[in-house]
Order: sequence, then structure tokens, then C-alpha cells
Amino acid sequence: MITLVLAPLTQLNTPYPSIAYLSRTLRRAGIPHSLRDLGLELALKLFSRQGLAQVFDSLDGREDLPEPAWRALSLRRQHEAAIEPVIRFLQGRDRTLAPRILDTPFLPKGPRLERAVLDRFGPMSSDDAARHLATLYLEDLADLVTSCVDEGFGLARYQHHLGVGPCSYDPLHKRLQKTTIVDEMLDSLSDSIQSEIVGISVPFPGTLYGALRIGRRVKARGGHVILGGGYVNTELRNVKEPRLWECIDQLCYDDGEGPLLAILEERRGGTDHRHRTRTSGGMIEQPHDDMPTESAAWYQDLPLDRYLQLVDGVNPAHRLWGDGRWNKITLAHGCYWKKCSFCDIQLDYIRRYAPSRTSLLVDQMEELVAATGQSGFHLADEAAPPKGMWELAEEILRRGLSVSWWGNIRFDSSFTPDLCKLLAASGLVAVTGGLEVASDRLLTKMEKGVTVEGVARAARAFRDAGVMVHAYLMYGFPTQTEQETVDAMEVVRQLFEAEVLSSAFWHRFVLTRHSGMYPRLSDFGITAIEDKNSFAQNDLEHRDPTGANADHFDEVLPRALSAWMRGESLDLPVHQWKAGLPPTTVAPDRISRALKPTKKLPEGRLLWLGGEVFGDDHGLVLHGMEEVAKLRMGEAQAAYLGELLMAVRPGGEKIHAKEIKLPPSLWEKLRGLGLVVV
Repeated sequence: MITLVLAPLTQLNTPYPSIAYLSRTLRRAGIPHSLRDLGLELALKLFSRQGLAQVFDSLDGREDLPEPAWRALSLRRQHEAAIEPVIRFLQGRDRTLAPRILDTPFLPKGPRLERAVLDRFGPMSSDDAARHLATLYLEDLADLVTSCVDEGFGLARYQHHLGVGPCSYDPLHKRLQKTTIVDEMLDSLSDSIQSEIVGISVPFPGTLYGALRIGRRVKARGGHVILGGGYVNTELRNVKEPRLWECIDQLCYDDGEGPLLAILEERRGGTDHRHRTRTSGGMIEQPHDDMPTESAAWYQDLPLDRYLQLVDGVNPAHRLWGDGRWNKITLAHGCYWKKCSFCDIQLDYIRRYAPSRTSLLVDQMEELVAATGQSGFHLADEAAPPKGMWELAEEILRRGLSVSWWGNIRFDSSFTPDLCKLLAASGLVAVTGGLEVASDRLLTKMEKGVTVEGVARAARAFRDAGVMVHAYLMYGFPTQTEQETVDAMEVVRQLFEAEVLSSAFWHRFVLTRHSGMYPRLSDFGITAIEDKNSFAQNDLEHRDPTGANADHFDEVLPRALSAWMRGESLDLPVHQWKAGLPPTTVAPDRISRALKPTKKLPEGRLLWLGGEVFGDDHGLVLHGMEEVAKLRMGEAQAAYLGELLMAVRPGGEKIHAKEIKLPPSLWEKLRGLGLVVV
């Protein structure tokens, strides 16, 4: 028996998909196993009446408490009475608590609740507003734990600072020798895992410490511990730390599914060596040839009704991440573009591209809806391929499924207005994608394969189809000057002014060892500062003699972005956000010019997304999703057009626009009603 464990802590609203993908593979292979999300279990253990009682007991008698802790301690009885109803409310099991949270002094107030602003939720959003207050309440309690009990604790990560960036193992080793109340809870959960083999997923730095602590407990009782996941793949490929093996037995690299099957086969006495792993004895370099065939996660015995539906703000993209429980699917393993120089494209799980079979994927979606009762899906792709999204959308429509889905994309020129209408009709609600530096020179240098104008047009196509668009932004890229950073601000301002972006996030460039640029740093004018520590080695500091000092933009970029997302300060010249910035050189109408519509009819296949076609004495009656139109025409033309539209419904005949001759005015009318060319 093997137990797959998700280490604490990740999102609390939905299972991180890593162990669920592995579960589907093991299930298909007939291998008995169980799943445990110890992040969720730890949070529910801590945020309970008994858990809070332990926290407050540890504070009683201390003299060094900060002011918010004194207030919390004085309201101990109220906290212990409120916590379990709040958790049930956030789990969706007691929605009747909303008016009490909103209208009565039910929640003991901490600093975050004191600052709560609800005016952006509106009078009809009482449930959202109440969940927002309940989320802030949990964050206040988490702050209490962080400040007084365990400084590395957070709602969505644990001891994150010990694993982030190039780091030594010494602080981790030292921390593992300590035991806080939170550690005691995690230890008791770890001791409840009795399987002979335990695979622990470590997707982020904030899950590393928990994984090592769990592994140490399991190994101490004689279990075999395998560590895998995104953090292991990137940071620990060259690890030489001997103390690591006190906590684990094996590191598993690459995609996970194939290597895990191979490891289990070997432990049963087989001869399957198709994997790349590391043990205390060194690296085993035998990459597997078979790509995994599974495309959707399988949640087996995870307690899906116990995840928390948090609302930590009104940012629409952040709401997608934190609110709602999304099933996870993958259109393709790896990245179809795999050229972006800043990305870890040297790694096997990104470099090796293998698309899923659409019919199998939609079978699995139907299976997941039936098993979980949830019809929302998050594409967990590196970048969802446009062709795969098209095929997925058409298959969903052909089967008449009602699902919602979203995922990460490249702002590819393939995303035309017609394709975006098709995707939206099938249930696409949002996309996230990288505009990165918002500079054509730097986009070319990083081999992103897009232009600013192209991103704007793709984003407009999605927004016009009703799909939310979130952009990832980057600053501090090698050779990026101060002027280029200010110009990037202006581009982003114009995109919000044109209402083609719903939200965005600016992050600072980080050089990684497995990126496409690392083997050719001289092409980017930078030098890496190698850290000779024996542990995490992927993130690297670097020197950039020609680029601007990115520190100057750490505060101003998120501040300006926050205002633009609220529709504020869009008329303020970007250089006025901080003293000393140069005026932009970007034309004030750059984005509006890029968004000018074209009358050219696109080439491609016809798809009718409207309803059934009815005839009357004067022609046809067509029902679009939002409009009904009566088209006057002769009997023969009406019969021809009606048959054509019914023939090109999703899953129907493949008829191209160039094969059909219709008056331009009729084309325009039909396209407005739901005829797309893709």
C-alpha cells in the first residue's frame, strides 16, 4: 500500500492536483493507494475549538505579547465559540451564518477585520461579503499564530522562508530540531500514516519544511519516503546535502507518473528502471520513454467537502485561485512553445510536449463531474495550446455538457475573436497569460513569440467574448532600462484604459539554473552569482550592468497597478507615480490603434453556435444566445442556409468559409447570431 501526501501548506480551497494526477495513474495500474492532504488536515486541526485552546494555553502567562495578541487572549471564549461555525460556513455547510457575520458582533475583531471594507461587494453579495469577513478572521488568527507561536506559519504556506531562493540546509536542519504547537499537530497527523511507502508532493518552497518533517516521522517507523513535485524538480536536481537523507529515502524527478510506477515496480522485484531519481547513494539516470497518458486528476478519498471557500479580496483572478473547488485537467504535458528564455525549458516536464486525446479528456471530465458534483475545471497546463482548447470546446459543445473552465495561455495570434467566441460558448470563463515586460525589444530578446499589439488583440478577443483576462507582468529583465520600465507601465495603463485586461500582477525577474538563458548568459549581458551551498540551487542572483535598478520599481509598480485595476488614476501620466521617473515615449494611442477592428472575413471552418433553425413563410428564424432574428429570403435559399447551419454545428461537417458564397450583409448578421469561422 502506498499513501500519497500533499505537504502543508498550499491553497485551502481546492486540492493541489499533483497527488490527484498520480492517483489516476495508480488507479489505472490497479495499485492500491490512499491520498492525504495534510495541509488541509493541519489547518482544520489548528482552526478548531481544541486547536485554538492549545494556542491560547501557550499564550497564558506570557509577558511579551503584542497588542493584538492581548486582545485575542481577552476574547478567548468568543474565539473558541466562533471558530468551528466559521469553518463550517467557509466549507459551504452552513450558509445561514452569513447574516450573523455581517450584521452582528459575532466575529471577534483583529487588525485585519478592523480594516475591512465591504463597499465593493454590493448589496446583493451578502454571501461573498460574509466569506470575505470570515477569511479576514482566519487571517487574523493566522497572524496570531505567526507572531506568538510559530513565525513560519501562514494560511497558504509553512516555513516558506526556509526554502525560497538559493538557500543552505542549515536553517532547515535547525528548525527541524524545534517543535511548536503547529509541529505537534503535524507530527500527530504524520503518525497516522501507516503505509509502507509514502510519496510526498512538494510543489512550492512553503511545503518543503512540512514534507521533511512528515518524512522524518515516517522514516523513523521504517517507512520508505519518496519526495517529488515542482520544488524537487527545480531546486533539488543537484542536491548534495547528506542530512537530507535523515528525512527521506528517494527524490523523484520529471513528470511523476512514469517514474513512480517504475519505482513501485522495482520495489516489487521487477526490472523497470525507466526513471530519474536520487538516493543517498547518488543519482540514478535512466529517463523513462513513456509519457503519462492521464489528463485529469482523480481525487479518490480526499475530503472535498471540507475545503474552505475563502474570499481574500475582489481581484477577479485571485478569486479564481482562492474561491471555489476546481477539478484539475491537462490538455498537454509540457509546453507547446518551450522557447521563453526565462522559463525552465531545460527541464524534462516542460521540454517534452505530449497533447492529451480530447475524447478521453472529456470522458474524464464527465467522470469527475459525476464523482465530485463539481463542474468547474482548471487547466493545469504550462500554457494551454490553442488547438487543444478549440478541440476541447467543440467536444464539450457536441456532447451538450455544461461546465466552466479556465487556464493559463500564451497570448497567441491564434486566439481570434471567432475562436474566443467558441471557447466562451463551451464554458471558458477566464484566461491568464504572460505579457511579461510589455516591450517588443525585450519580448523578442526573451523569445516570447508575441508582440504588445498581438497581446492586446488577443486580450480584446477574449474580453469581447465575455472571458476574464489576467496578465502576468515582469520587470527587472536583463538589460531592461528605466525608460523601458516606465514605457511598460504606460502600455499596461493603456490596456486597462481600453478595458482589455481584467486584472494583472507584476513580479520581478528571477534567473534560474534550468532556464533557457542560463547556458548563454553572455547573450543577455549578465553574469550569474553562483552560491556554493549544498541544497536548493535553482534560483540565482545575477549582475546586470546595463539594466535599471529594479529596486526602484518594487513599490511603484504594484501601487499603480492596484489603482488601474479599480479603474482609478488612468488619466495620471505614469512618470508621476514616482519622483524622478522619465516621461514615457509610448504613443498615447498605441493600444487603441492596435485594437481597430478589421472587416476582413477570417478564413477557416464554419461552426454554428446558435440554436435550432426554424422556417416561416418569409424565410428563417434564427435564435442566437442573446438575439432572435427573422431573415427574409426565398424558399430555396432558406432551405440551403438552414441545412448549412445545422450541418456545421459542433461535431458536424467540416465546411470552410471559402466554400460558401453569401452576401456580406448576411455574413455579418449570421456571425452576430453565432456563426464563427475557426
